[in-house]
Amino acid sequence: MKILSIETTSEMASISFLQDEEMLSEYSFKDPDTAARLVMYTDILLKNNGCRPKEIDLIVVSRGPGLWTGIRLGMGFAKGLSISGARIYCVDTAGSLFFSIKEFKIPSLCLVNAYRERMYISRFNGKFSYNRIHPVKTVAYSRLYTLCKEKQFFLIGPGIDMLPDKIKELKTITVSDRFMRYPKAGFNALLALERIKRGIPSLPLRPFYGR
Repeated sequence: MKILSIETTSEMASISFLQDEEMLSEYSFKDPDTAARLVMYTDILLKNNGCRPKEIDLIVVSRGPGLWTGIRLGMGFAKGLSISGARIYCVDTAGSLFFSIKEFKIPSLCLVNAYRERMYISRFNGKFSYNRIHPVKTVAYSRLYTLCKEKQFFLIGPGIDMLPDKIKELKTITVSDRFMRYPKAGFNALLALERIKRGIPSLPLRPFYGR
């Protein structure tokens, strides 16, 4: 099975190509013109792996939460490519990020900027379940501060970039490094494949905007 995975929900976009469960190529990029880069890298990625668009079997895309423009772009691009017959499987930001750190087995919070000093947060108890879709709540910075002060958490997600220093400096939290905090196309695809193997249907192809 030939799989193309598209991740455009944060400022750090990525695209990957997999053959069955083996990731063969992945490009990450941060550019104001995400659309142009996405088209260019998709073309390069498919050519480098000897795959024509009509030969793609599965397209994986994220619904967010995240950037309004990025989510629209990713879903629109996936729908356009699927005209040739590829199946689309949709994942979520928190699920992908928690999947990427499942081996850590530590309580974590996924943070996505909700603007106006608010965050979208999802909780992870340290035990990953493929069937679980992590609820998303919107909290003010003041509430997030209290939450992090009361319990130890590993923080992950693009919202970390917007966190006030008051929260980052709490001794009860550990902040992921920049490489880990952005969702990646490769992890999206691997999560999708694991869910498909377990008979878990795709999330609805409806955007969850972070703004």
